[in-house]
Amino acid sequence: MTLLPDLPDDFDFDAEFAKVFGGLGLDGESSPGSAVPPTPAGAATRPRALVAVVLTPLASAPALAGLCQMAGIEATVIPTSRGALAVRVVEREPDAELAELLGEAPEIARQMAATLSRTSRYGAVLLVSRLGEGDEGLVGTIAASQWMAGKRTEERVSSGLVLAQADDVVEQVLFGALDPHDAPGAIAPGRMPPWQARRLFRKTQRKPRP
Repeated sequence: MTLLPDLPDDFDFDAEFAKVFGGLGLDGESSPGSAVPPTPAGAATRPRALVAVVLTPLASAPALAGLCQMAGIEATVIPTSRGALAVRVVEREPDAELAELLGEAPEIARQMAATLSRTSRYGAVLLVSRLGEGDEGLVGTIAASQWMAGKRTEERVSSGLVLAQADDVVEQVLFGALDPHDAPGAIAPGRMPPWQARRLFRKTQRKPRP
């Protein structure tokens, strides 16, 4: 087990948080949908909603929930074997149809990805599903994009490859087959006291001794 050093008594949580997450900018737009999901048996649909999932390398779901709360991100946090994720169901606006046709992710989804990509040098991956009912059942697309240090990278990301490497819960949430709040270990937004969120954020800023 790696021992973590104690931080000084005058450690400024707000200053350190601002250093990591301050000056957020939404650079660029999401790439067009790159995968058409199959119709899973018994899947529910959200014809007027989008599902935005941000995959992170953070092992601790409570730590990610604390970061989300401190950053003002209203998202449900779910633990997985490959890292905690943040998910939010976004209601679709009638005047957003053109943006959707161009493959743009909702602004709130881009804000989530930009913010959480600052939690690790490995960044984060944003997945956005747009589902609806068609003549043959559940239809739609899933778009994926990579984010580093608050900005979307130019690298093209295959949503199919991302899903193939992720836990089943990611696909279930994106397809609408599982409500985020019902996922195993899910942490609802706003459930963490401010002091606990600060404590968990402090732990993410500790560095192991050489």
